Formats: sequence, structure tokens, C-alpha cells
Amino acid sequence: MRLIVLASGSSGNVLYIESGTTSVLVDLGLSAKETARRMTEAGLDPTRLSAVVITHEHTDHMKGVRVFSTTADVPVYMSKATRTECNFPHDGEKIPWGEAIASSEPFQVGSLDFYPFTIPHDGVDTFAFTVQSEGVKVGVATDLGYISQLVAERLRGSNLVMIESNHDRDMLKVGPYPWSVKQRIASNVGHLSNDETSRWIGEDFDGQAEYLVLAHLSRHCNHPELARLSALQALERHGSLFFPRAEERVRIALPDRPSEWFEL
Repeated sequence: MRLIVLASGSSGNVLYIESGTTSVLVDLGLSAKETARRMTEAGLDPTRLSAVVITHEHTDHMKGVRVFSTTADVPVYMSKATRTECNFPHDGEKIPWGEAIASSEPFQVGSLDFYPFTIPHDGVDTFAFTVQSEGVKVGVATDLGYISQLVAERLRGSNLVMIESNHDRDMLKVGPYPWSVKQRIASNVGHLSNDETSRWIGEDFDGQAEYLVLAHLSRHCNHPELARLSALQALERHGSLFFPRAEERVRIALPDRPSEWFEL
């Protein structure tokens, strides 16, 4: 399996996952044009995708779905509740719909086995997931207010974990957002703070992942080095024998450019 984060943040989220001849985009929060551009720059052909999987209805996760899917003729996997909430216009029927999925039901796209699970976020059927192929397991959990026991359990045994580290609590307090938005971000159905991600690392992370990718960082209420330092300090509490070469394993996914390739 290999993957690349094409974008991660409130301006748009797109994750590419590939195993053998199967290739999937998870979420499509950039415009169709920008998604295709970033794919092409990464050496990928937008017309050869197996599917697009949408985790929930927020714009930064499905902005480009309609145009991209119809242009590239790629099936869209989305829950019935999310599809209804998206309220596609009349030409939404032109979208090449794939299987209707749900947050508690495993599904398969080619050689990729997806295991979605419910997370605390203010969407109608928001899910995180693990995906497996040929003995490799990847865990992806972004857009959640806190890390529940279910999330912690599902992420164990992953070869790579992509986890949200959205905001620094002090920066959020003095940040530019209206008070109502700050309350939503900090709530149990909002987004993970660096502190909550650090708590998960210190208490529940099993240390098996070759890479720990910090994602969905706020442009205004976080900084990549703050998120990285918070995660590294938590890993240090495990000790070097438990998680050797920590600095090499912690990576940051950014909104304005693709990440490196992760080969597993």
C-alpha cells in the first residue's frame, strides 16, 4: 500500500490511497481542477481512480465531488444520510454513485478493505476508518472533538496513523474566529487540540505505526512546529525503546501542498 496526502486542512482535504491496481481518493474538499492538478503533479492519472470515498458532508471534504466525479467518471461512495445532507442540485443525479456506505459497516473497493467507525463530530454520519490490504493497516481519524475509546481501539495495530492535531488551545482563545466558532472547534463534536492528540499518544497509542501523520492543522490557531513538538514530547514519555527515531516518524500534512509519499 502507498498513500499521499494531497491536502489537509479547513481549506480542503484529499487523501490518495493505492494498493495494486486499486486507487481511491478519500474526501474531495478541493476544487476538481486543483485536485486534478495535484494528482498530476504527483504522477497520478485522475481518470484511473477506482472510487472516491466521502467521510462527511462538510465543504472541506466534498467541495469538488460533483464536478470531479462526473468529469473523471469515478464512482462516489457516500452514506445515504450524507448524500441527503449534501442536497445536491438536480444534476447531482449525473454523479456516478457507487455503493451506499455507513459509518458502522465495512466495505470494499477492489483490494482495499475499509472499516469505518463513528466519531464525535457535527456531521450527520461522520466516520473515521482503517483500511487494510495485503497485511498492511492504515488508520485515519480527523474531524473529531475527542478521541473516544472506540477510536483508540480501532487505531491500534496500524502501520501508519493519520490523526488530527487541529489547534493549540491558547492560540484558539486569542484567534480571529467569532466566539461561536471557537466554541464549536473546542467542543466534543469539533476538532482535536494538540493537547488531546498528545494525550492519546501518551495513553493509548500502541507505538506500532511507522509513521504518525499530524493532519487538519488550523492555519490561524496552530503552527506545524507546535503540533510536532507536542507529539514528540508525548512520544518521549513512552521512551526511546518503545518508539525509536520519533523525530523521523512524526510527519505533518499541510493544506497548501501534497505530503511526501508513504510506502508501506
